[in-house]
Amino acid sequence: MSHSDNLHKTKVTIFGSEYVLSSEESEEYTSEISNFVDKKMNQIAGDENTVDTTRIALMAAFDIADQIVRQNNRHEKDRIRIDEALRRLEQQIDDAKK
Repeated sequence: MSHSDNLHKTKVTIFGSEYVLSSEESEEYTSEISNFVDKKMNQIAGDENTVDTTRIALMAAFDIADQIVRQNNRHEKDRIRIDEALRRLEQQIDDAKK
């Protein structure tokens, strides 16, 4: 089975334009993602009062990337806190065994 056999084609509308996206993900997931991008672009278009599609797409990409990086940073900080808590717990267990 080739890579292309796993692709699902999904017709979506993003910021008024129709696209056919190919993805290994389900059509539902691809639609969910495209809806997210569409909403973000429409929000920015309204907030910025502009019709420059390239500018809107770029601003949406930066906003989405910012969300992802911030979330990744929070996850990393959480992982570090969990690792430290586990290390302290292991030390307490070791101390209790002595």
